[in-house]
Amino acid sequence: MPAPIILPQWGMAMNDGQIVKWLKETGEDIKKGDHLVEIESSKVNAEIEATHDGKLGRIDFKEGVIVDVGTVVGYILFDGETESDLPDLPTENSEVIEEKAQENKPPSSSGSMNTLNQKATTKQIITPRARRLAKELGIEDFSGISGSGPSGRVTEDDIRNFNSSSKKESQISKVPVRETIPMSPLRQTISKRMSESAQIPSVTLNTKVDITNTLELQKNLVKEWRKNRIRPQFQDLVIISLAKSLSDAPHANAHLVDDEIRILDEINIGVAMAVVGGLLVPVIKKADQKNPLEIAQEIRELAKKSKNNSFDVDDLSGSTFSVTNLSSYNISTFNPLLNPPEIGILGIGSTEESVSLSGEKKSFANLCLTFDHRAWDGAPAAEFLKLISNNLSNIDSIFK
Repeated sequence: MPAPIILPQWGMAMNDGQIVKWLKETGEDIKKGDHLVEIESSKVNAEIEATHDGKLGRIDFKEGVIVDVGTVVGYILFDGETESDLPDLPTENSEVIEEKAQENKPPSSSGSMNTLNQKATTKQIITPRARRLAKELGIEDFSGISGSGPSGRVTEDDIRNFNSSSKKESQISKVPVRETIPMSPLRQTISKRMSESAQIPSVTLNTKVDITNTLELQKNLVKEWRKNRIRPQFQDLVIISLAKSLSDAPHANAHLVDDEIRILDEINIGVAMAVVGGLLVPVIKKADQKNPLEIAQEIRELAKKSKNNSFDVDDLSGSTFSVTNLSSYNISTFNPLLNPPEIGILGIGSTEESVSLSGEKKSFANLCLTFDHRAWDGAPAAEFLKLISNNLSNIDSIFK
């Protein structure tokens, strides 16, 4: 029996994916583990791997089509099997493929055919999830809906926005528009995640930490790490201190899911990094089990990937607590947004110099802890921020 090629779910927030490119052709021999098709989800590009040896028997969706998680996108034939062994192609698959084919079909030179093909090229493509939502809302006419997805596809958010009565014509600005920029899948996901975060009753605590000894240690590490071709950064030391603090206070290393606070058995720290067109949070797994140099090296590897957004699925999954750093922008304090279901995120602000009346120079860093007030109260959150501060001020003890 032919083996189905199924679009997996890479992360809890993934609902669908766009078929970017088939890497094998129908009839081509394949081995287990071969990359079959490249998929673009809302966060990353990844490949579906072959689960068996055989040959590619059929492609059910062409490039450019958006399909739901769990959808069969093709089949693998085993030795001795032929196309006659393949199940019938579902009607809805044929419709999506035909719509995509019409969309890419070049205009004919003849007048009547040219008009017909122009209509085909402007035909709206609607994702399966958007089509289902429209049916639930009783929307049958899509002509007034502008698609914000790839190639103008109508998404679930487009359906919701169209259905929302709160968006009245009178509320739309009459100021001339210079340019309209459709939101990319990454930007749409960030928008959704930030909206979710904004709904959480959160509080941000700010503090100043004496980092005079910390910066002295950073200078000493320059020589020690030079042989590894890596230069220590202040953010490295904050993350090292955070990992130690989460180990000392496991109640902070938790997710809030429904009505449960789940204390997690791994300390995986997400580090917010800017990428082209957005922000992603790659993860340092089991940070408490790694030495300071290993953590610093991993941060550099993730930073390299952020420059061309080459993260894979594993890089971006499994975080239990996050860090975001605005110190290089000379921002002293800010309100970091939570990365749900995490219950805390630490913001790193700028550093400051201070000179006492006796002439003693001190350095201070601004730290900002945002916590989910449903899972945490102010006093234990403040204690945790104090713990981070103490570990950072006395980081020498972590290196011993």
